[in-house]
Amino acid sequence: MEGFSKPEPHLLLPYCVYRGHRVWWVHLCSSLSVFLGGLLLLLLLRSCHFGLNTVGTVLPEWTWKRQGKAMLTNVSLSSALKEWAGKVISAQHLSGQILMVIFFCFNTGSFILYLLQTPEPVEYCIEKHGIASLIDLIFNIIHLLHFGLRFLAAQDLLQFWVEMKTLVDFITIPPSFIVLFTRRAWIGLRFIRALNILELPLILQILGILKSNTSLKLSRLIGIIVGTLLTSAGLIHLFESSGDPWLDFRNKAPLSYFNCIYFLVVTMSSVGYGDVNMNTVLGRLYVTVFIAIGLGLFATFVPEVVEIVINRERFGGRYKDEGRLHVVVCGHITLASVSAFMREFLHEDRGDVNIRVIFLGNFCPDQELEAFFNRWFMHVAFFQGSVLKQKDQERVMLNKASACLILCDRTTTDPHNEDVTNLMRVISIKQYCPNTRVIVQMLKHNSKAYLQKVSNWEWSLGDDVICLSELKLGFMAQSCLVPGISTLLSNLFSMEGSVEKEDHSWRKLYKEGMYMEIYTEYLSSTFTGLSFAEACKLCFLKLQMILIGIEYQSGEEEFCVLVNPPSHIKIKHKTLGFLIASDAADARRASFYCCICHSDIDDISRMKPCKCVDVSISSSSLLSIRQPSLGVLPCLEQEDGEYVSEPLESEEVMLDSTGMFHWCNPISLEDVSLTRDGASVLPLWQHVVVCLFGDEKSNLLGLGDFMMPLRASSLTTPELKTVVFLGDPNYFRREWPNIQYFPNIYFLPGSPLCTADLRAVRVETCAMCVVLSTFSNPNHLESSMQDKETILSCVNLFHTRFTREPTRPQGLHGRRSSYGFPGPRLLEASPPPPKKGTTVPLLVELVNTSNVQFVSDVEELKSCPGMTLTQAFAVGSVFSMDLLDSLMAATYFNANVSNLINTLVTGGDTPALEAQLAEDNHLREGDMSPRLNMLRQRSKLAQLQLDDEPLCRLRCLKYKDLFVQALDSLEILCFGLYRLLDPPNPFMKRFVITTPPGDLVLDPADKVFCSVPFHQSHTLTRRRSQSPI
Repeated sequence: MEGFSKPEPHLLLPYCVYRGHRVWWVHLCSSLSVFLGGLLLLLLLRSCHFGLNTVGTVLPEWTWKRQGKAMLTNVSLSSALKEWAGKVISAQHLSGQILMVIFFCFNTGSFILYLLQTPEPVEYCIEKHGIASLIDLIFNIIHLLHFGLRFLAAQDLLQFWVEMKTLVDFITIPPSFIVLFTRRAWIGLRFIRALNILELPLILQILGILKSNTSLKLSRLIGIIVGTLLTSAGLIHLFESSGDPWLDFRNKAPLSYFNCIYFLVVTMSSVGYGDVNMNTVLGRLYVTVFIAIGLGLFATFVPEVVEIVINRERFGGRYKDEGRLHVVVCGHITLASVSAFMREFLHEDRGDVNIRVIFLGNFCPDQELEAFFNRWFMHVAFFQGSVLKQKDQERVMLNKASACLILCDRTTTDPHNEDVTNLMRVISIKQYCPNTRVIVQMLKHNSKAYLQKVSNWEWSLGDDVICLSELKLGFMAQSCLVPGISTLLSNLFSMEGSVEKEDHSWRKLYKEGMYMEIYTEYLSSTFTGLSFAEACKLCFLKLQMILIGIEYQSGEEEFCVLVNPPSHIKIKHKTLGFLIASDAADARRASFYCCICHSDIDDISRMKPCKCVDVSISSSSLLSIRQPSLGVLPCLEQEDGEYVSEPLESEEVMLDSTGMFHWCNPISLEDVSLTRDGASVLPLWQHVVVCLFGDEKSNLLGLGDFMMPLRASSLTTPELKTVVFLGDPNYFRREWPNIQYFPNIYFLPGSPLCTADLRAVRVETCAMCVVLSTFSNPNHLESSMQDKETILSCVNLFHTRFTREPTRPQGLHGRRSSYGFPGPRLLEASPPPPKKGTTVPLLVELVNTSNVQFVSDVEELKSCPGMTLTQAFAVGSVFSMDLLDSLMAATYFNANVSNLINTLVTGGDTPALEAQLAEDNHLREGDMSPRLNMLRQRSKLAQLQLDDEPLCRLRCLKYKDLFVQALDSLEILCFGLYRLLDPPNPFMKRFVITTPPGDLVLDPADKVFCSVPFHQSHTLTRRRSQSPI
């Protein structure tokens, strides 16, 4: 027993009340008695409450009603008191925040008093209460008041009784009152107040010192480490300064509090100098436990703290103006997205790009991403922060940035949430930096509508949106009308590095075309007054580039993109031209070409700006931005206000209210659904088969974006190909409301993996078979499994044999066309039906481009380092959203590129269409007026056979002859060839030649990529429909 142990000298002083006896157990028992007594009382009250509720269920109704009325007043008072106490101490109110800061300061003060008293013995007599004792008593009275407030506000008293803060009060408050009666101080467990440091992050957050997640995390880690050290040091100080009780405290070896902290740090870091030792058994036992805890704490938290501190210095600074342009990139920043962006942004074909790229992300980059930033340190800088915070926007000088580019996560499983997140970024940027140009990526077409409602969103500033899903489906839809066009356009809008050329192979011509890209330049004064055909021939013959379109000003502030405009449109001064050239330097020659000074120069590399041309109007600056085009506005007038065109035969059509698409009255899904037997008897020919993989839980693809190019009003009625969808009815029913107003659509419930269903939709006679999947999982561990449904459908189709001999249909029975006549008339002679599935025209989308090896039986990835160099891509059989990564950089340098893409791909994405989709998200019937009919008369992409109408009338041996004669005679602009692969080519597959050289010898079997005016398309359709079968 303690009372029989040998007394310490300082306990034998005359003023000691219990002279010669240790009474530490009194202080300890006071804490235990309060805790255990209160716990038993709470358990008793809870048991009584439970018993009363049980008895109340069996008492007569009048009894518990009378008792309830008596208790109602007490319950109301208790609830009001609880609510008041909760508001007082809640951090959600100002009073609660102030009290939390005050109580934290008092807790800190109590621990400081403990530190001041550690040089004293653990237990000592008090002759007279000094200032320190009175201050400690006052602090504990305040702690008791705080305890009472928390007790009143507690929702569950039993849970409150065992909380850490409550246990700290039990250990420290009762002993402070025992001192008043025993006049004996025991500082043993007062160190427990050090645990209050765990609340430091919350206090700093209330004071506004901590604002970022990184700072909050850093303060929490430091609080845990420091709190553990201070508490453990206090416990060791108690054990070593007191000794073991069973040895009558004879083995004590007093240590200062600092030495205890020093010992724990040395132990926790596994250094172990050995200059400080534990003499007591209790001390050694605790150190044994602490080693297991401390080593884990040190190994986990300390490196994380060091990393945060280092990264705060590296990524938490401010961007300093370097006297050059800078662009801010935010959103989905990963190694893959950053690499793709920088590869296009700093491509050598753009020339010397002296622009600083600032990446802003609310995370700490991993080692791979950090290594990438280090390799590109001359052009790239990374700052940790969020574009949603004004402070971080100021750090990267967003208000002075030439643009802010927002990348999206193309592999997300929740496209809607990703678009909403990027939309919030746009709102934040436009709120704090309204004049900063913003280019944002979106996944879904309907998300674009919200941008029109964002304050300060201005197309005139170059603000733009790139809808990846819309463009992807638009590319694939155009390939159904013009096979291979997706490959040709992808090559034009992306930058390709140098590749090894081959001398005697089709790949040589294909790779030469890959070097060609689209640039924009203001045409020199030499072009002023010329028609588009004359300007186009001048560019091709003299400058060795193709002028594919112009920006035409149809009003004071209204611009439109015109591809191959009619002959009465003349080039005006300062007209912006869209040029296909090998690099920016070649394209820039169009801005300073002079017919006087440069007419005799055959080597275009010798062309230099002369004094005749005002080069100040040229767009030699990479960031020459003017108000971008507002879409396709094909209603063109001459100077006298009258539109002149060839007289056309009247064609009964129904268009939507924008005049951009063929339209029909909405029909229910049941009316267009087919059975396998019903589909097999339909005379389908040159139709489009769309194989869908999706179910009722899949994200929607947005098939409306796929149907719009196929139903563009620039197509004549016989050119509208019948579209047959094959897939899960539960999925297609969700897509149907967005495509129900397009004519000539059928649906067969089934599976693309079922051969019988493929035979039923006559896939062997289709113009294109498209495979789309919503099951792709980009996060799958095995990359090959990301496109497993698509790959399986290709394998299934390749090994299918078709034995039935189809006949050419004269009409299509079943669902009537909205124009009152049965189905589409055919434009081409019927080819012999294929015998194998490998001859079926196929177009698939791949999430992982390396999976191209599985969709073609001739690919070898060892010889093809990327998808763009494979035969499958050169043929136009595969497409990937990765190909659209280049559009962000292209849109930044050329503000009108996105409008040109929409003109070529989407079939008519105009401001009127966007406004209508934003209003009710579907197309409406248009009032058939002369204006709507005029909106149809715009050029369209086409593919013409060289030995068929109308090109067969031309006598051309080389591509240069074809280019010039097609413009002069037919107003048709040629920009590519679709040529048969080298033999052996049993399946008669073709590859794409983008903008062939002028001296290329033509093959009679070539097909030509071209832009055909509407009147030529109408005339050609009429001739073919009248030709004998």
